[in-house]
Amino acid sequence: MLLIRQFPHRSARPLLCCLCPKGSAALRPVHDPHSPASSPVVGPLLAPNRRRPIGDGSGGVRVPALRSFSSASSGAPRSPRIVSPSVSSAPAQGSARAAASRVVGANMRFIDIGANLLDDMYGGMYNDKQCHPADLSSVLDRAWAAGLQRLIITAGSLSEARRALELAKTDERLFCTVGCHPTRCREFEGHPGGPDAYLQELLSVLREGQAAGKVVAVGECGLDYDRLHFCDAETQRKYFEAQFLLARESGLPMFLHLRAAADDFLDIVRRHAADFPRGGVVHSFDGSADEAARILELPQLAIGLNGCSLKTDDNLSVVSSLPLERIMIETDCPWCEIRPTHAGRKYVSAAALAGPGGAKDRKKHDPGCQVKSRNEPANIRLVLEVIAGVKGLTDMEALSEQIYGNTAAMFFPEAPTHGST
Repeated sequence: MLLIRQFPHRSARPLLCCLCPKGSAALRPVHDPHSPASSPVVGPLLAPNRRRPIGDGSGGVRVPALRSFSSASSGAPRSPRIVSPSVSSAPAQGSARAAASRVVGANMRFIDIGANLLDDMYGGMYNDKQCHPADLSSVLDRAWAAGLQRLIITAGSLSEARRALELAKTDERLFCTVGCHPTRCREFEGHPGGPDAYLQELLSVLREGQAAGKVVAVGECGLDYDRLHFCDAETQRKYFEAQFLLARESGLPMFLHLRAAADDFLDIVRRHAADFPRGGVVHSFDGSADEAARILELPQLAIGLNGCSLKTDDNLSVVSSLPLERIMIETDCPWCEIRPTHAGRKYVSAAALAGPGGAKDRKKHDPGCQVKSRNEPANIRLVLEVIAGVKGLTDMEALSEQIYGNTAAMFFPEAPTHGST
């Protein structure tokens, strides 16, 4: 069983998911005061911030042909503390598997590219109130039973990267990212050793996790101009650029965040394209058709879709225009579920909506059921169903295999893209 306890003195920090305004509050980003000895710095870590204007990208834009994402080089609610984790790596058994088998086709395979498994909700905490026992083990059982083959835990700070790596080590199907979310970039300057030390410690965690086969991407990093109350734009740009060193040193792909900052984001990514030859994914994309086309002009980028990508008719129109070979899917759980008010909801089947084991209110918690309004990895099929509906596709297994292959090629190039994992 996975044991989770809460930090006795938790410091508020911004939400790392790409979600709604309800997560926005006057929270203070914090730094991690506990840092292990770091390895020698490789060259100057933080170059001066340089910005260059780019065109507006309007007009017809041709999407380049798909490039291979295979390796080209070697190589916030507050989060709970993980104590003595021991999530079994054996296949899920019992009611979770039986329930999921009624929903998911036998040959459906998924990789969730972004799951916030460190979130307090999986420790039973909602708005600082303990509502039920920690149930991450049950959440993961449902994920495996629902066809998840691999799952990437997102980290948005140095302290979270350390915890995400520890959790990833508990199951052969769990992996994680290492990086600093744009709303948390003030942590660089608040670190006792300064920005260079913060970046060097991120690199140290990344190298440890990469050696263990657990860290598969640099991130979550990028720009978020929707939430400048957490971190100003100049600071975000400065430390987004700094984190390309992590990709350059590791040879890993990037897990990217973009909100209301397309011009600056694309300027920075273009200038650093040589630093991440294995590519990257712009996750939780909810931008315009023009922004999508401009992203896809960069052949090493893919677009990640979740419930926040499927809210409006405009969102669905964008999804309909995306080439299948450039799409990945995610839940961004416990957030970004496909709600009844979302335009994409009409494409979700009744069986998928029921979910493995059904759902109950958190005050009536049942470890065999999902918790209402708390998203989890087992719901990834709902995202797939909306994509299929928008594109008029009927072969769900073929669609799942296409997207599985897209994802494996970028993050798990050693994994087979067909047959068993």
